[in-house]
Amino acid sequence: MIRTLTPLALLTATGLLAQPTIPQITLNAGDQLVIDAAFPITGAGPGGNSVTWNFADPGFSSTQWTYTAIPAASAPMAADFPGSIMAFYAEIDQDFILHAFFDLANGFTDHGEHVSDGVSGMSSVNTDPMTFYTTPLLATSSGSDTYGSMEEFAGFPATLSGVHNWTVDGYGTLILPNATYTNVLRIHAQQVETLYVDLGAPFELVTSREEWWWVKAGIPLPLLVFSLETDEFGTEIGATAAMVSFSSATSIAEQAELPLRIHPNPAHDAVILELDASGTVEYRLLDAVGRQVRQGQLATGATSRHVLDVAALNPGLYHLEVRSADGIGTARLIIE
Repeated sequence: MIRTLTPLALLTATGLLAQPTIPQITLNAGDQLVIDAAFPITGAGPGGNSVTWNFADPGFSSTQWTYTAIPAASAPMAADFPGSIMAFYAEIDQDFILHAFFDLANGFTDHGEHVSDGVSGMSSVNTDPMTFYTTPLLATSSGSDTYGSMEEFAGFPATLSGVHNWTVDGYGTLILPNATYTNVLRIHAQQVETLYVDLGAPFELVTSREEWWWVKAGIPLPLLVFSLETDEFGTEIGATAAMVSFSSATSIAEQAELPLRIHPNPAHDAVILELDASGTVEYRLLDAVGRQVRQGQLATGATSRHVLDVAALNPGLYHLEVRSADGIGTARLIIE
């Protein structure tokens, strides 16, 4: 089963280092998370009370994906995932588009994923959704859940079934390359699942997975996930992911969307912005890890066309945001 929804965040938090509590998880359409999908660590560290987990030294990798929250009903193949409320959209590359479906009613429950290349697609549908953990989450919480899904294996339809057991094994402070997070709970989970497929003869593959999730109140997905997976081929590090940035759409939910058009895209030396706005427009440009690399103002009125010099910026993926009294507009910009 594809395990890609394993994320983290850029908000530096403070507070007393007591036993934390994670209340109901909240997520808004438009929330964005940038995830390092190959964070280079090789262990989870100890459990216990008032622990400091220091993972600042490795630095983030170059394998980073941007997830945007959207209502599940607006995602393709939504009818295949009944019960899901929200979905995360991620364009991993031009040949791999992911929609991951879930709900947050009583914790974090995974309903499955749909991946496509823009032409054809394939769904991994959790016919029995898996609840990773329940809320409110305390330092003494634990739980268990069974799950099952419809998969595809070597071009053949397959079924997967498993059991997921979890417990909170520690709390304390988590240090990532970009920020220090206090009042963090760590979840230790174990999964055993069986993939069954008929290849002309019955075939079963049993996999064991051990995972650690670091979670914090106010951030909808884990700050860090580390997993180990074991099957008959041996033990290997599975999905290890760290949250690079988290941008909440809550503060702009009441504002109108500002039409924004940019070209060329990809750009080399300059990019043209076209927008319909009155008064002064503020803009900022963020790089792929959420760092602000440029900000300024655009005086509107006589023209709605503006040229932004990007010649000094390094090649890569950027996020452009413009704000005015009329609303907020965003766009993705690639610089070559």
